[in-house]
Amino acid sequence: MIHMRGWGGAIGLAVLIGTAWGCGGGGPVTPPATIIVDGSSTVYRISRAAQGGFSQVNPGVTVVVDYHGTGGGFGRYLQGEVDIVDASRAAKPDEESKARAQGIDWTRFLVGYDGITLVVNPRNDFVKSLTVGQLKSIWEPGSKVRTWKDVDPAWPERRIILYSPDNDSGTFEFFTEAITGKARSQRDDVQQSADDNTLVNGVAGDPDGLGYFGYAYYAANQDKLRALGVAQGPDSAPVLPSPATILDKSYAPLSRPLFIYVKNSAARRPEVAQFLTYYLGSIDQLAVKAGYNAPTADDQAANQKALSQVLSAGRAAQEAAATAE
Repeated sequence: MIHMRGWGGAIGLAVLIGTAWGCGGGGPVTPPATIIVDGSSTVYRISRAAQGGFSQVNPGVTVVVDYHGTGGGFGRYLQGEVDIVDASRAAKPDEESKARAQGIDWTRFLVGYDGITLVVNPRNDFVKSLTVGQLKSIWEPGSKVRTWKDVDPAWPERRIILYSPDNDSGTFEFFTEAITGKARSQRDDVQQSADDNTLVNGVAGDPDGLGYFGYAYYAANQDKLRALGVAQGPDSAPVLPSPATILDKSYAPLSRPLFIYVKNSAARRPEVAQFLTYYLGSIDQLAVKAGYNAPTADDQAANQKALSQVLSAGRAAQEAAATAE
C-alpha cells in the first residue's frame, strides 16, 4: 500500500513497479491495481485505517487516500479521477444532478458519526462554552466581534484569532450552515487550511486561538487543546462533544454522519469490490480506530444491503457483456 499527498506520484510508482517486474524476461506485466480515494479530511482518517488494514488482506492492490475536502473529492469524481469520495456531508443536489447527467452513478455508505469540535488553547482559562448565538456572532460574515470582550463583557479585551477548514471542506460547509445559517458563509479574517493538523497546531500555538474541526483531531490532541461545550441558547446547559453525546445527538447542532460515495462502475472491479467488502465489514473497528463513533447496527445492515445490490448489478453487467461477445 502506498499513500502519497499527490496521487499522481503513486500511480507513476505503480507503473514503474509494473515495468520492473517485466524486466528479466517474460514480456510486459500489468501494473498493480490502484484504487483512488479522495475527499474529506475528516473521513480520511477512516479510509486511511481501511487502507492499512486492507494491505494485510491484499498487498497487491495500491490504495491511495488523499484529502482535498469533500467538495474537492466530488469535483475530482465528476472529472472521472477517483473511485471513492470521502464525504463529511451529504452530496449536494447539484453534485447529484451533475453525476447523473454524466452517467456516473454512485452508492452511498454511512461509515461513522462525528461532532464538529470547537477548541481553544489550554492557556485560555475563561471560555468554557459558547452558545449557538455567540458562535454566530463570532463567525458570521460582517461580524463586529474582534475581541473576547466583544463576546462577553467579563472576558479580556484580547483579539480572537480564528482557524477553520478551507472552502472545499465538508466540515466548513456543515459548520457554517449550522451556525451562521448559510452554508459556506463565514467572515473573511479567518486562517483556513485543508489540513486539520495545521489547524490543530495553529490553535495549540496561539493563546487566543479559536478553531473547529472533526472530533477525532481534538481527541488525538487533547494534551494541547481544550474543547468547548456548545449550548443551544442562553438558558440551555452546554454540552461537550464526546462519543456518547455525538451518538445520542445531544451535542447539537454539530453532530453529523460521515459517508463514502463509491462509483458503481468502479465497484465492478474485483479489487474495489474486495476493498469495499473489507471496509464495510470492518467498519466497527475502523471508525473507532480513526477516533469516531461506529455506524449503528441498522446503518451497517443498510450498508450491507446496498453493497450486495451494487456488487450483484456489477456481476450481472459482466455476465451480459460476456454473453454479448
